[in-house]
Amino acid sequence: MFHIRAELPADSPAIEHLNDLGFGPDRKGRTVWRLRQGPVADGLGFVAADPADGRVLATIRFWQVDIGGDVPAVLLGPLAVCPSMQGQGMGRALVGHGLQAARDAGWDLCLVSGEPNYYRPYAFEPAPPYGFEMPGPVKAGWLQVRELRPGALADLGIASTRPIRPWRWVRRGGDVNRRRAAG
Repeated sequence: MFHIRAELPADSPAIEHLNDLGFGPDRKGRTVWRLRQGPVADGLGFVAADPADGRVLATIRFWQVDIGGDVPAVLLGPLAVCPSMQGQGMGRALVGHGLQAARDAGWDLCLVSGEPNYYRPYAFEPAPPYGFEMPGPVKAGWLQVRELRPGALADLGIASTRPIRPWRWVRRGGDVNRRRAAG
């Protein structure tokens, strides 16, 4: 049994431990980590916690990224589940919860670098046909994209390449909070 809640500052050590268990202590050297600069996207860090003692059993975070233009996008990950608790639906529950929260917060697209078979049920599709490129190597087929707002991919227009950059390079008009406030 578990419940999903927003991550708290006090959860940071447990989240780091789960990510180390899931991805190894060298995880910060991976290509996708280059995009996880700055804070987690506002309101898009969640944990699955044990209802009895509050222990963090799984974690998911989303990070604002720049994909060019005025389309607000987030990067899903990392998603990590305590090894002894895997297979109980926590990861899938966190992905579903997080995607809904991102959609509700006004994000248009979500990207992920992960196992295609795991993310396909959430309507992720290959990102390279849309021109998306990571800032370094990524496993073949692992870079994927999902619309959170219908038509968001079509709104991008045609681009031969669309580099994904960390949030600090997001253009003024592309910030989801400014865009929502102006709308």
